[in-house]
Amino acid sequence: MLQNELTIEQLADRVRVDAERKRDFIAPTTQSSVFNGGNNIMLSFADNTHYEGRFSENARRQLGTHLGIPSQYIEKLQARGMDNLVDANFNELLSSPVRNATDRLFRTYDNGPASNVFRSVHSRSFLTFDYVDLMDGVAPVLHQIADKQELRFISTGLTDNKLYMKIVFPNMQLEVRSKQVNDIVECGVIISNSETGHGSITVRQFIRRLVCDNGMTVDDAAGTRRRHVGSANARGELDYQSDTIMSMKQTLTKQLRDHVLDCVNEDKFKATVAKFNEAAQDALDSRVEPEDAIESVGKKLSLSDSEVKQAKRSLLEDGDYSRWGFANAITHVAHKAEDYDRATELQEFGGNIINLSPKQWRQVALAA
Repeated sequence: MLQNELTIEQLADRVRVDAERKRDFIAPTTQSSVFNGGNNIMLSFADNTHYEGRFSENARRQLGTHLGIPSQYIEKLQARGMDNLVDANFNELLSSPVRNATDRLFRTYDNGPASNVFRSVHSRSFLTFDYVDLMDGVAPVLHQIADKQELRFISTGLTDNKLYMKIVFPNMQLEVRSKQVNDIVECGVIISNSETGHGSITVRQFIRRLVCDNGMTVDDAAGTRRRHVGSANARGELDYQSDTIMSMKQTLTKQLRDHVLDCVNEDKFKATVAKFNEAAQDALDSRVEPEDAIESVGKKLSLSDSEVKQAKRSLLEDGDYSRWGFANAITHVAHKAEDYDRATELQEFGGNIINLSPKQWRQVALAA
């Protein structure tokens, strides 16, 4: 099991527990102060109360970006023990905010006075559609699908940055006309979200290749990406039961349910497999060695040396030097990825190769 991979029951439990300790505030930067060498932050309110906690690396980087403080600069100061200078950089700029950008959304976990955590910092119009909203929102449409056909959660994950659900529908299978005999693929959907600014709310088609259990995300086949941008929120602690926020969630939930159904559309699935068939016939130019081509692809996708070696081994063992074969060599690396975020990214890379036109593919492969 990958690091951060959970069962669907474990995921649901974790999401519920985390939702209970969530507290979010809209406050002007002039009411915030950083201390302890950039490791802690405090919000001070008009009623003379305050709320403080540990300043997570993610939140510190996001606030630093807003203020124009490079994260590498802060890390260098911290490494040299220049704590006072770290705090001074932040606090000087927090007290002199950019015009029309004074208010920020501070997302936190309330773990008690001594252990609160500031998770992330955003603009006041950040769309707070969270993990519990996503899971509750898509549950009815998944039950609707399950009433008509088999549905399986093959993988779910919760990392520091994102939540993922990967679901397949075993009744929806087609064969790819590739070098591999009986190359069956299964239709599915991947649903993901980030509460802390690391990606959109997404519903995309997910394809599982049965012969090797590879997964692949196909971006333009169906589904949607919804950025976390909404209406500006008023100052103070966010009330998630307010009419405005509840109305937004209901509207977005309906859209997500429609996109889940779109991903399970039989015609969309057939169109995706047609692209696989095209890729399977798009053979590597005879002038290019497969080893050189996979290194070129690895460079294009910014794979590590270890990942390139794994992809090369998979490619040569399979012996399929078509665009389909290269895509599966990349997604195969996901099995040995260090964490869930990286594994999912590698599955996306496979889909990106499929989405290349033959001309684009030749340019990538010939770059070797």
